[in-house]
Amino acid sequence: MTTTRFVQINVDVQNDFCPGGSLGVQEGDQVVAPLNALARSVRAAGGMVIHTGDFHPPQTSHFDTWPVHCLVDTPGSDLHAALDVQPADLLIRKGTDANDDAYSGFDGHDAAGRSLAEVLGPGPVTVFVGGLATDYCVKATVLDALKQPGVTAYAVTDAMRAVNVQPGDGDAAIAQMVAAGARPITAAEAARLVETTQHRGA
Repeated sequence: MTTTRFVQINVDVQNDFCPGGSLGVQEGDQVVAPLNALARSVRAAGGMVIHTGDFHPPQTSHFDTWPVHCLVDTPGSDLHAALDVQPADLLIRKGTDANDDAYSGFDGHDAAGRSLAEVLGPGPVTVFVGGLATDYCVKATVLDALKQPGVTAYAVTDAMRAVNVQPGDGDAAIAQMVAAGARPITAAEAARLVETTQHRGA
């Protein structure tokens, strides 16, 4: 029997998307604690933690829609200081092209030029996705994860927050992810799933 690999994708937990940032999401910093807790279980099971981040050039069509945010090499593009980032973790940078919105983590690349799909590789892979924001980059990343062969995708509902340009956008995004095949789960439930699977395979 082939054992699944675990991958946690922390979407855009960057200063500019947290309270006080140029595009701050209400309670955005509250995703950090559940993501950190889940990451401990994922790493203990030999899994991988991936952080995605917007890294926009100063001139981009993306800013026709959104306030300027996450400019390359600025504090706003840095990952939140309380987010647990380890040397073995991977960083996927997206939105680096002036004509690319790049909402999905699958639109970005790591330092070696690999796409997120290439990093995940062949399945079976169990992917847990949380971060910012539910109704944009998290949703896009989950929907793209579901398109990858051999991937089972979970939306970590207590480790994401929404922009909610329109009231209810976040809830609608979660419903859309679930309708597409994602499984809703809390960070604590995801950690138990990882630990139970690990013990079963030991």
